[in-house]
Amino acid sequence: MSEQRGVPDSVSSLPVRAILKELGLQGKVSTYQMAKKWDNLKRRYKDLKYPPVGMESVADGASSWPWFHLMNEAMEGRLASSAPLLTPVTQDDDQHPDPAPRHRLRAAPAPPPAPPASHPSSSDYAPDAFGDGAEQNQRSSETCDGPLGGLEREWEMVERERAALEREREMVERDRAALERERAAVQAERLWLDRERVAVERDRAMVEQDRAALGREREVLDQRALMLNSVGHAGHLNALM
Repeated sequence: MSEQRGVPDSVSSLPVRAILKELGLQGKVSTYQMAKKWDNLKRRYKDLKYPPVGMESVADGASSWPWFHLMNEAMEGRLASSAPLLTPVTQDDDQHPDPAPRHRLRAAPAPPPAPPASHPSSSDYAPDAFGDGAEQNQRSSETCDGPLGGLEREWEMVERERAALEREREMVERDRAALERERAAVQAERLWLDRERVAVERDRAMVEQDRAALGREREVLDQRALMLNSVGHAGHLNALM
């Protein structure tokens, strides 16, 4: 990734600078802090605009996040093309108007000359505002409050919400795994019941076969008893005669 005076492209791009001006952070934080905070803003914006599957209800929080509309304008390229947002008019600009204010952000990577000591300008968006003065910006950020304090709270909320989303996703995964285990247990129990039903049917058929065999044996025994009775009765009659 190319750099301008040690400033990453993500920090020196037009949308980022426009966001910084809207948030009142121009010249108040270091380059490293600005890159980190811009990444946090993009991550929060993407979480709200494209929520994960199953977390669509979190997208309703976009209306409550005060920077969502501004980030949406910047990410879609509309904020970067707005010259008044990037070139605020100061008293020096009224006395010495810039003939091409929109081209200051498209200048060559070489830094512009430093303004005269008698005419300091805080509206210059050149990379020097983020590069060589990092230590001074760091000291300024320690005493800065207002919008910066609000952003710090917003970032803390983003981190807490992201951690909550991760916990909810883990809970959903655990519930899904538990459901899969229960489904497998129910399926195994159903197979066992089917096997038991087949075994019961087999036993019932065997009982019926045994009952039929006992019936046939009983008929044979009855026939033998009748024959013995008839033979005994005939012998008794012969003895009497």
